[in-house]
Amino acid sequence: MFTLGGKALPIDLHTVWTDDDGRPLSMGDGNVQFDFRFRDVLFAGRIEQSEGRAHLKLVGDMGPMPFSAEAPAARAGLARIVEAANAHLGGAPFRVTQGRILLGGDIEVAVPVTATGLIASVTLFLLPSLDYVDLIALYVRPPLAARRPGDSAVRPEWRRQR
Repeated sequence: MFTLGGKALPIDLHTVWTDDDGRPLSMGDGNVQFDFRFRDVLFAGRIEQSEGRAHLKLVGDMGPMPFSAEAPAARAGLARIVEAANAHLGGAPFRVTQGRILLGGDIEVAVPVTATGLIASVTLFLLPSLDYVDLIALYVRPPLAARRPGDSAVRPEWRRQR
């Protein structure tokens, strides 16, 4: 599911940046923030445009990195996935911060920024990482996946048995 500017796809991509009266907005120099849900993960983006260049800072929360006491095999497996993904993809699009596994980066966006260009840039960034996103989901449920209140994000087969 992709929602941009409060409108769910399919939408006319050329009308995304309009005001309440339907007039096109000009970004000029400035920032635009948005979010979208993909594979039960919420991604947040911020486009920063200045001096004729545009960068998108994008981050998605893949889920928690389990504590060793809770799920030692899951923690070790997830650490290997993050390490392998970063080695394969280059840089460090996956990282563990404050106990959460994040996927993100700083992406160049063609100017003038259009909805089509934005979606293309996001797709080019996310596509190579999808296999790793799927592997992470074998250990922990994605944050927006359905579950009962109080259920652990770590899948039952990976939790330490008492």
